[in-house]
Amino acid sequence: MDFVKNNEKGVDAGKFTELLMTSGVVLSDNVVWVTFHSGYDFGYLLKLLTGQSLPNTQAGFFKMIKMYFPTVYDIKHLMRFCNSLHGGLNKLAELLDVERIGISHQAGSDSLLTCSTFMKLKETYFDGSPDKYAGVLYGLGVENGPNSP
Repeated sequence: MDFVKNNEKGVDAGKFTELLMTSGVVLSDNVVWVTFHSGYDFGYLLKLLTGQSLPNTQAGFFKMIKMYFPTVYDIKHLMRFCNSLHGGLNKLAELLDVERIGISHQAGSDSLLTCSTFMKLKETYFDGSPDKYAGVLYGLGVENGPNSP
């Protein structure tokens, strides 16, 4: 990453946070977040949104995730419940016959592929309802999912 260029031409973190908070996409039960192995991304977003260090415990982290991002599906976690599915996002999309539009590792193309892959996964393996798997970020512990005590 070119930190000098980012400092000169990048988006100011404070302005980004302000826009994110006022956009209606956080703190909303009406928004569904779909991701692929993005625990670090959510950690960064939580740090920006709260202006504080991340919680010291996994339970505290997931409590904040649930508050700011009430409905999150992590495709990498969902794959654990689907026989024969493996690999990264591109491989999964290929296995599900989901076509990428655009160039890999470009935000728009990756976002569209993530959403399209989730929709196909949901239809094919979860009868359209993967609700019980929401709230878990791959690699950060299933014990903090929505069905935990």
